[in-house]
Amino acid sequence: MTIDRHLGMDGFREYLSAGVAMAHPIDGEPRLILSIDPVVHSISLRGPRRAGEDLPVTGLEHVRTVSGPGGGDIELRVTDSALFLDAYPVLCAVADRVQLNGSTMSDAIRETLRLLGRFLRRTPTLTRERELGLCGELLVFIGLCKLVGPSTAVAGWRGPHGEEHDFAMLGHDVEVKSTTSEHRMHWIDSLTQLEPTADTPLWLVSHQFTEAGPNQGWRLRDLVDAARSVAGLAVRDDFERRLDAAGWTESHDEIDVMRWRRRFPSAAFLVAGEFPRLTSKSFTSDTTMSRGLVEVRYKIDLSDQYTDQPVPSGISAAIATEVPS
Repeated sequence: MTIDRHLGMDGFREYLSAGVAMAHPIDGEPRLILSIDPVVHSISLRGPRRAGEDLPVTGLEHVRTVSGPGGGDIELRVTDSALFLDAYPVLCAVADRVQLNGSTMSDAIRETLRLLGRFLRRTPTLTRERELGLCGELLVFIGLCKLVGPSTAVAGWRGPHGEEHDFAMLGHDVEVKSTTSEHRMHWIDSLTQLEPTADTPLWLVSHQFTEAGPNQGWRLRDLVDAARSVAGLAVRDDFERRLDAAGWTESHDEIDVMRWRRRFPSAAFLVAGEFPRLTSKSFTSDTTMSRGLVEVRYKIDLSDQYTDQPVPSGISAAIATEVPS
């Protein structure tokens, strides 16, 4: 932050204490306005919106973006008065990226919040199991983008938001499982994970991975980059929120050294009929057995699993995707 371009902290604090409205132009081009609104209890930074520039989504409870009058401006607004003093340098950093670096308002907001989030992020705790799981989900996501487009693919990626199943795609629900076992064995983490929702068919996608040699296969980082590429800019905010919720952080790039490849082609199974599973309905006939059950986790072996239901062509295409070189 270039101090002499901005209202000093003491001056900003005095305006807050006075409880009066303030609209302070920041020295530089393009014209940016720092505002204090004591009526709605907010501080904000407003700047010009270029043609075709989108309105970034912050994903934060007390920091949001709104369109200015007539849609010609973008305003970054902080709505919790307890955060005003700490948020002021953030608004100044956005202003510097716009006026000194030539960024658009939306890009300046995204970059400032991204770096702030990285600064505050805890040490990464992505386990090997979760790394494999995210690899499997991203492979499906990349394939789905190519089939139905990024907007539909991002909207259909439900797993990071705690939904019962990982994907809603092409009229089906899909649960994605990944293993390094020579057999197609997977852990199931709850009684609802293999329970279809209403009348929507549920498919389990099974990936079998194995470690690859140097310069072979791909790293999780490679899948993240490939997924960002096929997702494109239009749904970037939504994709990044899901990626973050799934456990990925940029710092993983420093410790992400394991390379993977498919052990066998990925497969899909309809979860119906005699498919091996436990659900809440498994205990309806004996309520005394289920009483007191708090958590259920079990392993299934699909090595010899057969289904007479053909795999929908869209699911087959989505799970067969390869990592773009």
